Amino acid sequence: MRKKRDAEGTKSRVLKSAEKLFASRGFSGTSLAEISRASGISQGLILYHFKSKQQLYRQVIEKISGRYVEVFEGLRDKSLPPEEMMRESLRAVFDFWRRDKTYNRISLWAYLERREDTVVSEAGLTAGLAAYLASLQEGGRFPRQIHPVVFLSMIIGPIHFWFRYKSRYAATLELKETDQELDQMFLKQFSRILVNFFENPELWDRLVDPEA
Repeated sequence: MRKKRDAEGTKSRVLKSAEKLFASRGFSGTSLAEISRASGISQGLILYHFKSKQQLYRQVIEKISGRYVEVFEGLRDKSLPPEEMMRESLRAVFDFWRRDKTYNRISLWAYLERREDTVVSEAGLTAGLAAYLASLQEGGRFPRQIHPVVFLSMIIGPIHFWFRYKSRYAATLELKETDQELDQMFLKQFSRILVNFFENPELWDRLVDPEA
């Protein structure tokens, strides 16, 4: 039992260190030697548990994706009206990206490095979330006029953009609000925009077909 616990602790330390380094330097810019130094685990033991840097990278992606999926799993069993479900989903996604910076950074590095394995993983995650939204559509808890993938892009894209440029906007425009106040402002106003679509279904029709 002790060996099993030690093995799990070792893998956890390696994954935690690797995640930070991959987020900071990308896959190509991170060596096993650096992960070894950061985690305090020898390269030999890292390779014993993960076989290769590639396999370690994939497990890091799986670990982060799992945290993201948990955000939506927590909403699945809530019997909320569509408008409130949208608010809860937006708030949950926003809080995730505010707390968890590594996923976005690793994703950006993967895009720059043209890492198809990460793209496939993210596509699978998006497909799972889209299927979840489709199940809400079947139950009448999500508008049928908008495709789930389009809706996910409408939510995630602006949130990524906000966190990427918020501090620059605040400095350039000399905004007086605190970082927390800016986040609250964004979340409140963005929610209001989306709620308008839920409260006025004809807006979805116009969005999909401007001549409707």
